[in-house]
Amino acid sequence: MIAVIGEMSLSFFPEGDKWVKKFSGKGYEWARKLKCDEDVVFLSVLPMGDTGKEMAECLISNGIVFDPDMRSPLNPSIQVGKEIFIRGSAPLTLSAEKLSDALSYFSDIRSAVVSASLLSFNPSASAVLDALSFAFPQPRVAVDTDIPPLSGSNPELLDRTITQLKAVLKECLVSDSESEILSFLR
Repeated sequence: MIAVIGEMSLSFFPEGDKWVKKFSGKGYEWARKLKCDEDVVFLSVLPMGDTGKEMAECLISNGIVFDPDMRSPLNPSIQVGKEIFIRGSAPLTLSAEKLSDALSYFSDIRSAVVSASLLSFNPSASAVLDALSFAFPQPRVAVDTDIPPLSGSNPELLDRTITQLKAVLKECLVSDSESEILSFLR
């Protein structure tokens, strides 16, 4: 099984003369992509309320397993066109305790892909670092750095967290290449 630790965004894209609502986000995109070949568990904090229910239904309809206990009263991250608003959103409330519990519950996780978006903000960066450091068995971890600049992100925190992940994990790939990450995960 492959774990995807990332975000799922409520997104609005222009289509002709109107805006269309969809779900996107680096984590969600990885979960959908990997689901074609593997069992996937999507580890992200979903918002409570109607949007969170819609997100959960979307994951279920795509056959993507997720942890229903990972919920937050905060709003989802939002994408409008190419602009992404993640600061103060549900995915960034990820806690080391909840993530560690999920990694323990899904004990057959052999690989994980992490969206660098979560590693650019705290407390999610610390949660990912702590949970993966103490996971047993420790999965091979790929960090996807192919993310657009995010408002309010902390590039120094991202660099520091990646350095620490590489130091504590047996196998850690940091890349912005989808093909390289796919090869590493399999």
